[in-house]
Amino acid sequence: MKKCILAAAVSAMLLCACGQSESSKADESSADMTYIKTSVLYDTLMDMYNAPENYLGKKYHIVGTLYTSEDDDGTKIYSVYARQMGSNEGIGLELDWSDFSSLENYDKIMVEGTLEQDQGTFHGNETEYLVLRVSALEKRD
Repeated sequence: MKKCILAAAVSAMLLCACGQSESSKADESSADMTYIKTSVLYDTLMDMYNAPENYLGKKYHIVGTLYTSEDDDGTKIYSVYARQMGSNEGIGLELDWSDFSSLENYDKIMVEGTLEQDQGTFHGNETEYLVLRVSALEKRD
């Protein structure tokens, strides 16, 4: 009887420890994420391009507009896009994601990912650019 009670107590402690461990991991993951509000998205993207060293390697949660453009060779480029308040001027951040098939241009999206710098050819010129390596993307209403 004492062995059963002891075994039950040990099992309960292990379950609690596992639960706390998973909860702690979720809290740490959330703490590492930077949430960018829609109202400051344009200014934040401008700052990312002007001082990328302050942003590279960090995780971001962004709600914005999906914008699709094409390079000279017809390659589609998908970006999260923001427009400057009171202006028609806008800016986008390229998204690296495997499947945009369920989305349309100008859909409102939520995207999470890590900001990195990459190299490639854009309009025939070799260039460095910022890209968000997406870990989650969903359409918003």
